[in-house]
Amino acid sequence: MLFPRSEMELCSKLMCCREVTRALKAQEDVFVMFALLRMEEKSEVDALSVVREFVDVFPYDILDLPPEREVEFSI
Repeated sequence: MLFPRSEMELCSKLMCCREVTRALKAQEDVFVMFALLRMEEKSEVDALSVVREFVDVFPYDILDLPPEREVEFSI
């Protein structure tokens, strides 16, 4: 959410929910915009041309986390 501090200042401020609530309770003029991104359908990894070129490099399911690896360490 972008909230201009005043007409004199050209900079904008990103506000958290608590600041928006406080400003609304103080009856300040606030411009608020909520955005939501949603995937309409599941994307297929095979659809990317780079992935098709390097099939042996990319796994079928790319997850957010790296694959688990066993690491030896001592303290």
